[in-house]
Amino acid sequence: MAKNMRELVTKGYDEGKYDKVYARKNTKLEAFEKYMCDELISRTKKGSKILDLGCGVGLPHDGYFVKNKFSLTGVDISKKHIEQAKKNVKAKYFVGDFFSVKGKFDAIVSFYAIFHIPRKEHKQLLKHIHSMLKKEGHILITLGVEDMKCDVSKDFVGAPMAWSSYTVEKNKKLITDAGFEILIAAEDYRTEKHLWILARKKWLI
Repeated sequence: MAKNMRELVTKGYDEGKYDKVYARKNTKLEAFEKYMCDELISRTKKGSKILDLGCGVGLPHDGYFVKNKFSLTGVDISKKHIEQAKKNVKAKYFVGDFFSVKGKFDAIVSFYAIFHIPRKEHKQLLKHIHSMLKKEGHILITLGVEDMKCDVSKDFVGAPMAWSSYTVEKNKKLITDAGFEILIAAEDYRTEKHLWILARKKWLI
């Protein structure tokens, strides 16, 4: 399932109209997103290195972090998205899988992306994220809120798409088990259902 899901998600974002449907054209964030991003910014020194897993076209989140004087690296499985991101934001971008990323970062973010890989890999991914963070680094991520092994839509922004997630409580446990202290956990039901997590790396797990 993992391979098939990745292929479906990659094709979906390469062929779909994500940037047009979601109007990813500038660095302006919605009020709630700005609040959460500012919470991360307040805990991270200017000039620090931020990694964005599933960066999409780079807007609005990457542009906002760069505007606030952070050094940003973004990775996305969609070649189309990376090509657009390079035009939109002055940052380092490359095509790749989340597990292919190496290095050390002061903060790692991931917006509306982790639930596009099989949920059985979420535990391993969170541990991988933990290993890439510097001491007491932070994460700001969004996860699903439903118990969903694999849900497929034939038409999401003009192309097929797939999602996989756990419940809110299961997600929180995965995060703490991976070695993080949760600082903010907010369930966001504005338009779609997401769990936002701001957490700090514990040095020992």
